[in-house]
Amino acid sequence: MTSAKSECKYYAEADVVNNEIVNKKEHYTCNEKENFIIRFITEEKFQQAFVTLVMVVAENI
Repeated sequence: MTSAKSECKYYAEADVVNNEIVNKKEHYTCNEKENFIIRFITEEKFQQAFVTLVMVVAENI
């Protein structure tokens, strides 16, 4: 399943023998954009902010 913010490409290839399609291959390629929360947790550029947020939350528990 793909989200509305994904970019998908589709192409198909097949051989025609005696007016019949044989060896049909369909190819789907989708590049989904990740959710901001996942990016915030995993990307290095947000590392310091994430650690600070975790420390503030832990300190206030």
